[in-house]
Amino acid sequence: MTVLILTSEEDVTADMVVHRLVQQGTPVLRVDPADIPGRVALTARITAGGEVAGHLTTDRQRLALGDVRSIWLRRPGRPGAGATEQAEWVATETERAFYGALRATGAPWMNHPDAVARSRFKPWQLRTAVHAGMRIPSTIFTTVPDDAARFAASGPVIVKSVSGRHPEDPPRTLPTSRVEPSADFAGVAASATCLQREVAKTGDLRLTVVGGEMFPCVIEPEDDQVVDWRWLPAEECAWALREIPAGLRASVQRYMDTAGLVYAALDFAIDTSGECWFLEANASGQFGFVEIATGAPISQAIADWLTHPSPTGAIPCPS
Repeated sequence: MTVLILTSEEDVTADMVVHRLVQQGTPVLRVDPADIPGRVALTARITAGGEVAGHLTTDRQRLALGDVRSIWLRRPGRPGAGATEQAEWVATETERAFYGALRATGAPWMNHPDAVARSRFKPWQLRTAVHAGMRIPSTIFTTVPDDAARFAASGPVIVKSVSGRHPEDPPRTLPTSRVEPSADFAGVAASATCLQREVAKTGDLRLTVVGGEMFPCVIEPEDDQVVDWRWLPAEECAWALREIPAGLRASVQRYMDTAGLVYAALDFAIDTSGECWFLEANASGQFGFVEIATGAPISQAIADWLTHPSPTGAIPCPS
């Protein structure tokens, strides 16, 4: 049985997990769905008994669909991405065939595509976090300039991307930034905007969850005016593993269960009293920098789960 990893060639973080899998003798195939059709070939059929048969073939390996042990949906390209004619049609046809075949295998996912798709919606994340028992900063998503101005007038506010990525090639990440109450909010009418009450924080918590394991890592910048630690120079990012309260662990596990996620990287702001405020959860969030900085065995935990997956990883997130 083979672990199937779906991610782009540029994803060097995935190499950490591939290395662990190879070390422990777990067969693995890494594929970028963007290479189908072309560098990767797919054949799938449903047998009279209702099973999926067929194979994925690369220039070095052939994997029978019935031999898929588990699937790691990491940061894949879109199937059919290389089409030069009727590109959207080819991409849709290939995507439905490819992911349909993998769903039909019944193999456990980290994470299931349905769970990943729904977890991208920040309003849903915030609501789910509250119901799981976590605190969130007051937040507004709006296209109404007057509503944005009123929200900003009632206290310190930050603006952040709703989707997380700017649609350029390559895509850009937009930093979270402070907004002055006197700002001109007319531009809000042109695009949905996310404004959030700023937490007076002393640090940030990046909590990486793998199955039932949690790896809490804290950064406390020397400059307490830092809004977005992702834009700090590497030498100013001193991360350290830190224990978190049992109540927060329980709330995070409830969030993961509700979201149908096996893996996620959750971000929190830590206020002056030590309380953690949920900001967002990324179903494909980076973990390599945490492991490198702290020695937390995250890649090993992922490799272990993929080798001995929980059957719940195959279940779509609840409606």
